[in-house]
Amino acid sequence: VSDECMAEYDDIVIRMFDREEEGFEFCNKYALEKGFSVRKGYVEWDEANVKIILRKLVYSREGCR
Repeated sequence: VSDECMAEYDDIVIRMFDREEEGFEFCNKYALEKGFSVRKGYVEWDEANVKIILRKLVYSREGCR
C-alpha cells in the first residue's frame, strides 16, 4: 500500500461529524468518486433508547449485508 493511499485512509477514518447525515453525505460522496456506495450499518442507542450515540457506515464492498 502506498503512502498516498495510507494518508487518504487516515484522513477519512479519523473524521468525526456532529450529525449522522453529515457523515453519511461525506462518505457517500467519497464512495461515489471511487465507484461504490455506502449503507448505514450498526447503530448504538443511549440507555433511554432516544439518542443515537454510535452509527457505523459501511461501504458496499465491506462484505455481506
